[in-house]
Amino acid sequence: MNTRAIDLTEALLLLSRSDRRHFTREPVDLSLVAEEAAETLLPLAERRGITLDVTGEPVHASGSAALLQRMVTNLVQNAIVHNLPDGTVTVHTERRRYASVLLVENTGRPLPPELVPTLTEPFQRGTARTRTDEHDGVGLGLAIVHSIVQAHDGMLELEPRAAGGLLVTVRLPARPGR
Repeated sequence: MNTRAIDLTEALLLLSRSDRRHFTREPVDLSLVAEEAAETLLPLAERRGITLDVTGEPVHASGSAALLQRMVTNLVQNAIVHNLPDGTVTVHTERRRYASVLLVENTGRPLPPELVPTLTEPFQRGTARTRTDEHDGVGLGLAIVHSIVQAHDGMLELEPRAAGGLLVTVRLPARPGR
């Protein structure tokens, strides 16, 4: 119970800090951030029988390396935890015109389209999903992601996949000259 209280407090502090935009901007390669998040979460994916694949090209954004790391880690962890046994998670980076793009896609259960807009609201956990494993979360993962994306002047799109699961697209302004 103490661990959950600490996790909740830390998540709320991170959400508050990212909302205020008080951070130093530096060049961040999202492809390297994606690789690091995948490497960190690979043991979780393996325990759950999830195939984790990272592809793409170097793409640079200007922002807080720590906040962008948290954003990507939250997305990849959600894609693993809210997946089917023997499912897949694909993390991809690419440049589109003036944007650095991160795509995270999983093979989870089908999501009703009306549920998707609520996923970034604090303390919402999808279809009232209550987890009993070690990754039950506090319902702030996507709210934190949304806040970090907004603090970096980006856009977050959540799209349910027809076969089940979710495609998350993050568009951040590309760093000039990259």
